[in-house]
Amino acid sequence: MKLKSFTTKQGKNVPLTKIAIFVGPNNTGKSQTLRDIRERLENGQKSKPVIIDSFEFDAPSSIEDFYSGLEIKDSIHNIGYKTVFGIKSDLLSKDSMELHIPSLESDFQINKSYNYILGNITKYRVANLDSSTRLNLVLSTSSFNPNLDMPSNLIQSLFLDENNELLLIKAFKSAFDMDIKLDYSELISLCLRVGKELPKIPEDPQQACKITQFLQKIDTQGDGFKSFVGIILGLLFSKDRIILLDEPEAFLHPAQARFLGKWIIDNSDLFQGQLLICTHNSNFLSGVLSSDKKVDIFRLNRHDNITEYNLLPPNATDNLSKSPILSSQRVIEGIFHKGVVVCEADADRAVYQSVASVEHMSNQEILFIHSHNKQTHKDVAKLLVEAKIPVALIVDIDIFNGDTDLKNILEILGDNLENVDLLEKRKVIAASVNKISENEILEHVKNEIRLFLEQLERGEHTLNGAKSAYKRIEKEFTSWKDVKDKGIIGLSSDIQPTAIALINDLKAKGIFVVPVGELEGWMDLGTKKKNKWIIPALNKIHSRGCSPELRDFIKEVLAFF
Repeated sequence: MKLKSFTTKQGKNVPLTKIAIFVGPNNTGKSQTLRDIRERLENGQKSKPVIIDSFEFDAPSSIEDFYSGLEIKDSIHNIGYKTVFGIKSDLLSKDSMELHIPSLESDFQINKSYNYILGNITKYRVANLDSSTRLNLVLSTSSFNPNLDMPSNLIQSLFLDENNELLLIKAFKSAFDMDIKLDYSELISLCLRVGKELPKIPEDPQQACKITQFLQKIDTQGDGFKSFVGIILGLLFSKDRIILLDEPEAFLHPAQARFLGKWIIDNSDLFQGQLLICTHNSNFLSGVLSSDKKVDIFRLNRHDNITEYNLLPPNATDNLSKSPILSSQRVIEGIFHKGVVVCEADADRAVYQSVASVEHMSNQEILFIHSHNKQTHKDVAKLLVEAKIPVALIVDIDIFNGDTDLKNILEILGDNLENVDLLEKRKVIAASVNKISENEILEHVKNEIRLFLEQLERGEHTLNGAKSAYKRIEKEFTSWKDVKDKGIIGLSSDIQPTAIALINDLKAKGIFVVPVGELEGWMDLGTKKKNKWIIPALNKIHSRGCSPELRDFIKEVLAFF
């Protein structure tokens, strides 16, 4: 059975393939999506989905598809009826129901769909692998006679399938560097034994029990072992079911979550059911992306109580996780955040993130990263936009100096018609700054050189310090020096209203220009050298000494999302 698509209550159709992964921030509807699907399959039209309005299932090829794999016997209660036995969505609970097969066949000829059996047979066509359910799937169980009965749980199913046991053994060893083996030596029960290095166990139960009685059962082990094994077995044995896997990363360490993500996709051809996954973990997603096989990934965004499903382009997440620019940062985590703020340098990121953390406790849903410089702002923004992640950028005021950097960012963010007006305003501001006379610039340079020589005479510089001071003097040769140091007030009074208007217009697009010029302009700490300014600035922020202007600036950035 396969869910072909569903339609949200806002009329958005979401097509599904064999595997779909739902990602996004907290409280966007990932888990609720799985609950809506499960409740429709279990309760039919009586269900009350929260997000989904309607469901479309692939049409069955024959009437036998309805009850294939189920145990069917003549009813002892109703003449002409059959009793259908199945296992419910927890993959543990036995269940049965009465069916009039001729009526079912008649209805099938009229309406070849699953719709009229939703809530009865379909409750045996869904597997609910949430974090609590899968812990119970691997516990010791009673034995059974395979000649008389069908397996009623995953451990009994494993008893009949040596190939799947070998797959489990290999996966468990790779994830935990531990051995695992099915033990049937107690005869009346079946269990899984685990150990760092299990001894060779004879096939003969009489001989095996002398060894296995001293080995650990998985029942007494941690939730990580049980959850992992529950997922593996649930996927391998859920034939013709829609498998709902919620938070597969639960109870697992990062490396184990990455391995599980890759293992699931690499082995997806072995699964005989459709797989729908919700995850909030970058390690699991990194494992998924490291597989050579591609799957559909939906980023969920929620606005005004409406959940949006955005299918990510095939290469969007790959590019995001493998970008050389972002290789030193865990940018893939942005998929699970409400939005991402891109700063110019790591020092900028550290300061702005600290303000958000100390002054605005709601910042936990926002990820701060840096792009190394303003020239690569556009590249980082492009990766995030392609991955359907809301993005804001913080840029120094000298972005108004040239046309290229601002134009490139605006093109990535869209709305090119409005961009023309914004770029015209930038041009007016740049022209005003660039008309400063050469004599004025030279006067600034002479003053800086005079101060530099006095410092050298007093022995205030090492060689490296002198080199840094010399580089700062070089910056005096630009007409933008005053604007970079002072921000808006460094502009001529007649052009300041234009700059303020442009800055406000850019905020609406998610571009936040630093009104005080650059990072060091937010707080006067006795130096403008970033490497000497940054530590005192962070200390002041964490001691609640942040300037009101900086606090309000970050408040606006966070409010954008």
